[in-house]
Amino acid sequence: MNRYRLVRAAGVNLLLIGALASQPSQREPHFHAPPPKPTSAYDAPLTGYEVAVITAEFIVNLERGLSEAFQKPLSTASAGATRLEGNHPAWAQEALRELKSRGVIPPRFSANRPMPRYQVGQMLAQYAQRLDARMREQIGAPRGVLRFRTQPTIALERDHPAYRSLQYLAQGGWVGAGATLYQKPTEPILGKELPDLLRDLARRALERYRDEPHLEN
Repeated sequence: MNRYRLVRAAGVNLLLIGALASQPSQREPHFHAPPPKPTSAYDAPLTGYEVAVITAEFIVNLERGLSEAFQKPLSTASAGATRLEGNHPAWAQEALRELKSRGVIPPRFSANRPMPRYQVGQMLAQYAQRLDARMREQIGAPRGVLRFRTQPTIALERDHPAYRSLQYLAQGGWVGAGATLYQKPTEPILGKELPDLLRDLARRALERYRDEPHLEN
């Protein structure tokens, strides 16, 4: 549990999504909190449960911040109670319910095993699509660039179950082209990598709906 707490704190400290609400409407929100000092946990692979807890907390804070920033309700959670199947540790159950209510738990979820990067990509792609649909509904059509010309090479076969998810993230710029998510998708996600992926997604959600200049690259 000490490793879990350390990784979770690292992710939350790097994101600071609540700062969205206090930003002027035409200024770029601040996402550059000082990173924590490197630790063995920070450099270690994350299990599926650890990814779930960090990602669920990110999603809740992001949606709260976006709702306040745009003054529109932007929750992507399904209405009603969400039930979990199977036995899961108590510390991960609430996070799993948050993710399940948004339909973003990937197939063959790694649970208490190191989670491959492509599974994280599946989660983020599913969530990005759901969030974008909700923002279109509440705010209107995106104002920013929707598809980028320069695309990273995705190191998966095209018939891999996660290929389309990673392709979606790349084409929409939801995750930066230099991410190891594209380069080494079958290897485990590391504690220091997940906050950067989530921060990319948060920034991209803002860029798509803010009237600001964009680079088409």
